[in-house]
Amino acid sequence: MDGPQRQKRRADFELNSDFISTMPAEIIENILVRLPIKEAVRTSILSSKWKSLWASISDLVFTEKISESELIRSVDNVLRLHQGSILIFELHSYELTCEETINRWLLFLSKNGLKDLRLSFNIYKDWKVPSSLFSCNKLEQLEISGFSACTISAPQCFQGLNLLRNLTLGNCHLVGITMEKFISGCPLLESLTLFEFVEHGCLAIRAPNLTHLDLLGITCTDLLLETPKLTHASIHFDHMPHDVLKFGSASDGSNRKLLRSIGALSNIEELDIGSKFFRYLASGPIPEKLPVTFYHLKKISIYLDGSGKGVDTALCIFRKAPNLNTLCLTVPRQSIWEEQRITSIFLERLEVVVILDFEETVSMLGFAKFILSAAPQLEKLVIDERDINNLDDGMGFRMKLASLPRLSSKAVIVFDRSFSY
Repeated sequence: MDGPQRQKRRADFELNSDFISTMPAEIIENILVRLPIKEAVRTSILSSKWKSLWASISDLVFTEKISESELIRSVDNVLRLHQGSILIFELHSYELTCEETINRWLLFLSKNGLKDLRLSFNIYKDWKVPSSLFSCNKLEQLEISGFSACTISAPQCFQGLNLLRNLTLGNCHLVGITMEKFISGCPLLESLTLFEFVEHGCLAIRAPNLTHLDLLGITCTDLLLETPKLTHASIHFDHMPHDVLKFGSASDGSNRKLLRSIGALSNIEELDIGSKFFRYLASGPIPEKLPVTFYHLKKISIYLDGSGKGVDTALCIFRKAPNLNTLCLTVPRQSIWEEQRITSIFLERLEVVVILDFEETVSMLGFAKFILSAAPQLEKLVIDERDINNLDDGMGFRMKLASLPRLSSKAVIVFDRSFSY
């Protein structure tokens, strides 16, 4: 006969089994979509009610580190047994190299009401994205990236992805369609990320609802942003033709590059400007004032070049950012912070300044003097301690910095290698 303890365990098991079996279907699905797909399939042994529920979950996420053959077998089995709509399909694999397999999966997914597609893999040759992608007309999020290039060739009948809100393309290039036209077919687009992207000509982004923009490792000849709702932008060029950096003024002598790219971002809150993009901005005449005031700009990061025009370009932006709170920048060799050029700058709301890197002490002292005299609310001027330690006379440099006059009574100079901004 069973002992009391065994009987109690059996009763507990039956109670838990009944609890699992009687859970509402919506709660079960809520649990299943939060599990790795492999674990979701395994829940079929819990009870008869759970046996086939995994086959109807709408979110399929494959991120396990398994071999290519195992991955293909797993995805094939799940898709073959799946019932109902697939709203999210996410696949990240460094092992997957078979483009025919991916194309077959995309054809299947295009017929299942897909809303969110995220693909990241390692095909060694140029993958030609199949036309079935453009049949996913309910897509709200699309992400395609990999270590090798892929080609997106839109069909002639392409009218856009009218519901798309988030787009990420990495190592992708468009054929038969410009990025401008592609984006124009996505009127609801709110977030755009392009990295390792080449546009042969002007990269024009006209997106009335765009709020977040990341351009990383971009190659183009010009940049046009018509994005009135943009709040966060990070722009890093990879390559600019030499002649592009020599010309760029309009007939009235204004800096067309500065005006066309950031000159109309009236709602920008955070702006990150890479070194090559900054050189591009500074390659034309520098206007006394920009036509827009960046009232919402709270944080800006600038990888400054060492020319006088580079400093003037930075000052041009500072003048039109009355509520700037955090400034992060490099201070390169021979950057000139002359008093006659900076006396008109008053950074009333600036509280934190972070020096990302500096190359020599004269430029750094000139910049520190400028900041400490222009920011009445400054709390911290942060310098990486490792840069100081690399100097021949680090202690003497610290003393010179400490002796500079400060407009803010709260301002302190912090030497820290781990400051987070």
